[in-house]
Amino acid sequence: MPSRISPVATLAGRNTALKGRKRFAADLDDLQKACTQGFVAHGLVLSSVRSGDDEGTFEAVIKTSSSEHVVNVNILLSDMADYPKTHTCFSYSPDSPVAVNIQSVIDGIASFPSQSLAETMDKVLANLGKPMSTGTTESDPEDEDDEEDYAFLSDDDVHTSSNYQNLMRITRLQHDFLEIVAREYRPGLIRFGGDDFCISVSLSIIKLTESVPARALNAWDRRLLSKTQNLVLLISGFRGVYPPSASDAAKLKFHVGLSGSYKPSKENSREACRNFSLITNDAEDQLQLAREKAAAAEAAMIDEFEMDEDDLDGNFATTLQEEEEEDVPDRFDKFSLSGSLDSLMNHQFVMLVNMRRKYGLGWAGAERLFSEVEKSQKLEEEVLAIKLKEIQLEDQTERAMIRKKITILPDDPLYSMGRDDEVDWPLTAFCYLVRRLTLCTRYCIVCHNKLETEYVALKPYVCDSKLCSYQYYSLNHGPSLEYEIIHKPDTVDLLVSITYAAAVESVLDHPLPIGMGLRVPLPDVTMVLAPPPTHPAFAMRLGTGGAFMSNNNAIPTATAGKQPKVDSDGLCEFDDLDLQEMRASVAQLLNSLPSVSVMFFAKKHLKRKVKPGKSKPTLATMLEAADVVPAAWKLLRWCVGSCTAHLEEISSQEESIKNVESSWKQYRFSVGAPDAEAKFNAAVEESKIKNENAQKYPSLYAFHGSPVRNWHSIIRNGLWFKSIANGRAYGNGVYLAKDGIVSMGGYAAGSRAASWRNSKICPTSCVALVELVNLPSEFVSSTPHFVVDKTHWLVVRYLLVKSRVHEEPELIPMQSMQPRRPTPFVKLDPAHPVTLGRQPIQIPEPTYQLESTILTRQSEAVEDDLDYEDNAVFEYVESSLSGSVGKGKGRVDDSIVIDDEDEMDFEDYASSRAVPPQSSSYTSSTPSAAAAAAAISRHQIAQPKTDNVKKRPVNDWVHNPEYVRAAISKLMPPPEMSTPSATMAVQKELKALLKEQNSCSSLKELGWYMPEEFIGDNLFQWIVELHSFDATLPIAQDLKARKLNSVIFEIRFPPDYPLGPPFFRIITPRFLPFIRGGGGHVTGGGSICMDLLTSSGWLPSYNIASVLLQIKLAISNLDPRPARLAENWHIPYGVMEALEGYKRAAATHQWIIPAGLEKLVR
Repeated sequence: MPSRISPVATLAGRNTALKGRKRFAADLDDLQKACTQGFVAHGLVLSSVRSGDDEGTFEAVIKTSSSEHVVNVNILLSDMADYPKTHTCFSYSPDSPVAVNIQSVIDGIASFPSQSLAETMDKVLANLGKPMSTGTTESDPEDEDDEEDYAFLSDDDVHTSSNYQNLMRITRLQHDFLEIVAREYRPGLIRFGGDDFCISVSLSIIKLTESVPARALNAWDRRLLSKTQNLVLLISGFRGVYPPSASDAAKLKFHVGLSGSYKPSKENSREACRNFSLITNDAEDQLQLAREKAAAAEAAMIDEFEMDEDDLDGNFATTLQEEEEEDVPDRFDKFSLSGSLDSLMNHQFVMLVNMRRKYGLGWAGAERLFSEVEKSQKLEEEVLAIKLKEIQLEDQTERAMIRKKITILPDDPLYSMGRDDEVDWPLTAFCYLVRRLTLCTRYCIVCHNKLETEYVALKPYVCDSKLCSYQYYSLNHGPSLEYEIIHKPDTVDLLVSITYAAAVESVLDHPLPIGMGLRVPLPDVTMVLAPPPTHPAFAMRLGTGGAFMSNNNAIPTATAGKQPKVDSDGLCEFDDLDLQEMRASVAQLLNSLPSVSVMFFAKKHLKRKVKPGKSKPTLATMLEAADVVPAAWKLLRWCVGSCTAHLEEISSQEESIKNVESSWKQYRFSVGAPDAEAKFNAAVEESKIKNENAQKYPSLYAFHGSPVRNWHSIIRNGLWFKSIANGRAYGNGVYLAKDGIVSMGGYAAGSRAASWRNSKICPTSCVALVELVNLPSEFVSSTPHFVVDKTHWLVVRYLLVKSRVHEEPELIPMQSMQPRRPTPFVKLDPAHPVTLGRQPIQIPEPTYQLESTILTRQSEAVEDDLDYEDNAVFEYVESSLSGSVGKGKGRVDDSIVIDDEDEMDFEDYASSRAVPPQSSSYTSSTPSAAAAAAAISRHQIAQPKTDNVKKRPVNDWVHNPEYVRAAISKLMPPPEMSTPSATMAVQKELKALLKEQNSCSSLKELGWYMPEEFIGDNLFQWIVELHSFDATLPIAQDLKARKLNSVIFEIRFPPDYPLGPPFFRIITPRFLPFIRGGGGHVTGGGSICMDLLTSSGWLPSYNIASVLLQIKLAISNLDPRPARLAENWHIPYGVMEALEGYKRAAATHQWIIPAGLEKLVR
C-alpha cells in the first residue's frame, strides 16, 4: 500500500523552484488557500492567514475544532533573501491577555529551524496541541512528568552514531587548532557521545581589551569585566564530519557567550547547543508563584516604611550574599550582545565567507554586498556590477582604518587564501566574531546593516527600521532589563524619572518609542504641560535611528478632529497618536509601573533557576505586574535600552568627588563612541605640543547644568548644542561653568512638573562634570564661561543628581568593592580652578577605577590546562601505514624534504621545525601551545634537494664556505620564540628562496646566496650573503681590495612573521658609520636603515628575495654618500649594537619598532 503524502509536505514542496521573497509570497498564497479548504492538524485549525502590513510578516488565527478562539499570532521573517533556507521567525500575539503556556509557545517560534510557512505553522499547531489536549489553555499544575513539559530540538536528535560513520579528519582538526593557537586564541573539542561533537574557540576578556576599550566593554555589559572569564564561540552542527564541506558549513550553528574556563563543560555546551520551545508550566512553577506572592506582600510592607540605616546595611548585604549565584567556571553564560551576535553568525557569516571567496572581497565589502542583495532581491552578480565602486570603497575604508590604527581588528584568515583552499571554519568564525564585536556600535544590533549616521554611540543600538525597533525591545535583543534592575536599580530609577520629566514637560521628541507595537490606553493630554519656549535650533545633529527620530522621520503632529482608534479591549496604537498624546501616554504608562524598589525586591523571582527549556522569569510575570498593561513593561525596557550612555552610581566615599553635598548623588557618566576616549587623549597630546602649560596640566574640568527634562536627550546623544534653553551670549558651543554653583543654580533648575510618582530618587537637578582639553585660547570663549565647539575636546566624567529625598534611599542600596589603594586625585590647573561655591573640590582620577579593574583581572588571569580531548588532538600523529588515522608516536624521526614539485601541506608544515624545550613564545603562557609545540617538535629538518641546480657560467660568483663559517663562529643562539603560523610562513619562504637560487642561470646576476650547509635546526635564523656589487661602486672596490667574497647577513624571524618584519643585520664586514662619512643605509651597528624593515613599512606580502634585492640596492645607493668599509672592517658587528643602531634610526625617522624585537635578538 503506498504511503500517504502529508498535506503539509505537499504545501512545503510546491514552490521549490522559487526562493527568497518570491517563494515567501507563493507559500503565503498557498497557505491562505489551504485555510479556506480547512487546514487541520494536531486537533487545531489554522482558521485564516493574511499578509501583514510590513514586508515579510503575516498574521494567523488559530481556533479549536469547535471554532473556539485560541490565539492570534503575528509572525515576522528576517533574512528572506534565501527563504526558506536561512531565516528566523519572530512572533507576538496582539491578544490580551494571553495564557502563560500559549505565550510560551509563541515565544518558542523564534527557536524554530528555517523551514517553509506551512511547516512552521504545522509546528506551531503541534506545540499548541499539548496544552489544548487538556481542554484548557491555562497551565496544568498536575503534570505528572516534568521531562515531557517541553520539547526540544537538538543536534543530538538529528542522528546517531549508527547513521553516520566518523568522518573526522583529526590531522585537519589538529592543523586548524594550531592555526587558532597561533593567533593566541584557545581551541577546544567537546564530544557529546557517538559521533556528535562541537568545537569551541575562546579569548580571555582581558586580552579583548587590547582591541575593544575597557570603557566600552564595561558599558555594554558590566559582567564582562566583573570577573576573569573568556569570550567563547561554540560551533555545533558538524554531524560527525570535520572539516565540513562548503554545503555542510551552511548547517553549522554558532553560540556566543562567556565562560570562566577556556571551554564550557560537556553538559553546559550541550544545553547551549539545544533549541528549546516551552509547552507548559508544571506544579513546581505554581508552588514557586505562591511563595513569591508572600514575598511580594512583605516587600510591599517594606516599601511603605523607612528602614533603619544600620538594618539596611546589614540585612541587605546578607540578602545579597545569600542570593549570590554559584560561580561555576565551566558554565556557558549569555550576555547582553549574545542574541545579536548569535543571529549574525547563524544567518550571515557563512554566506559572507562564500561571497568573499567568490568575488575576492574583504569583510566590509562582503557585508555591503549582502545588504544590497537583501534590499534589492537581485542576484549577487547584478548587484556587484551596479555597486562595485561602493563595495570596494567599504573595503578600502576599513583597510585605511587599520593602517591608521583607529581600530585594532583581528587577523583575517581568508586574506591570502586561494579559492580552492579549505577554510579553517572555527578560526575564521572567531576572527569574524571578534571583528564584529569590536565594531558593533557601527552596525544595527538587529538587522546587522551598517548605520548611516555620523553619531556613533557608546553602546550598540538599532537602525531606523520599525521592524528592528520592534525586535530590539519586544523580543529582548537589547540589554536585560531584569539584570539592570537587580544590579543597578538606582540607575534604572534615574532613567525612568528623566524620561518622565521629558514627557510631562513636553520636550520628549526624539528618541520616541515608535515601531515597538505598543498598544496603550487612550492618553489624557491634560497631564502634560505645554512645550517650553526655545530659541531656534543651531547645528541640528540627530542620534542613531530606531526609536530615535531621524531627519527623515517627521515628529508626529496632531490632526484636527482626528481621534485615535480605540479597539474593543480599550487600547489604541501608540504610533497613531500625535506628539502630545505620545508624551501623555509615556507619562501615563510610567505612572502605572510599580516602583523600582518593588521590582528590585522581586529579584528572588527574577533570579529563580529554571529547568532547561523553560522561559526565564521576567518582570511581566511577577505578581505585582497583574494590573500593568504589557506596553508599560516594553516602555520600561525602552527607557533602559535606548540609553546609549553608561551610568553607574558611585557608592564608595573613596571614589566620590570631595566637597560636594551628600544630597547630590554621584554617578560615573560616559557617553560617545567607544573610541571617544582615544580621540580625546589624542587631542590632549596635541595640546601639549601647542601649549607649555598643557604639558603640566593636560586637561581642565568644568560643570554643565541643564534641567532634568533635557537629560533624556543628553545621555543618549552627548553634549551637543541642538537647541538653546538659556540663550547664547558668548557664541555657539557647549557652555561650561568654572564654578558648580552656576550650573547647579539657574541652568540645572527649572523643573515645571512633579517627578515620577514612584521614584525613590526624585531628581530635581542634574549637572555633569566635564573634562576638556587645556587650550582655553582656542575655545569660542573662556570668560566668564568656557564655550567649546569641538565636541571631541570634551569627555563627560561624572553626573551629579540632586535628589528631593535628602536621605539616602534605603530601599535601593548598592554594593561596591572598595579599591585596594587610595584613589588618586586629578592635578588641577591653578590658572583655571574648578570650584563649588568658590570652594575647591577634589576630583578622583576618572579612569582609575576601571584601570584598577583591568589590573586586577590581569593578575587573576591563569591559563587552564588542556583536558584529555584537546591533548589528544594536539598529540595526534597520523599513522604511516596506509592513510588511516590513529594514535601513537609514529614518524618521530621522519624528516622533511623540500623539492620543487610538491606543494606544502600540513604534514610539511608540521615537520618543518624542531622546537627547543620551552622555546615557543606561547609555550610559557598557554598550555595548549605546549601541546601544539609538541605536535610539531617530533620532526626534524633535512637538507633540501639540489638535484635541479642549473649549470652556471665558468666565471660565475663562487661561494666560499670557510669565509662564512669563520664569520658565524661566534653567532648568538637562534631565536627561541616561534608560532605554528610563522613556522609555516618561514618554511614556505625557505622553499621559495632555495628554488629561485637553484634554478637561476647565474649567481652573479642573482646577487645573493643562501649557503645550504648553514641551514640549521632552527628555521628562524638564516645566513645569507650579498655579493657581486657593481664593480664601479666604492663598496665593491673596498671588498675586492680586502679580498672579501661577500657581505654576510643574519636574518632573524619574529614569532608573528609574516605580520611582523624579520630583523636583518650585517655580521661582517664592518661598514664606515654615517657620522664618519659612510652611507649605503647601513647603521652604525650594522642593521639596515629602511622603513620596510620596520612596522611602519613592512607588509606581509613581501618576500625575502625581494627584500634582499632592496637591501642590495640601498647599499649600492650613492645618495647622500656611498657605502664604504671601515678601517676596522675585520671586526664583526655584535647583535646588540645592531639593535641599538636600528632603534636610533627608527627614532630619527619616527618609524614604529616591531613589538618583541628585544626578545628576538637576545
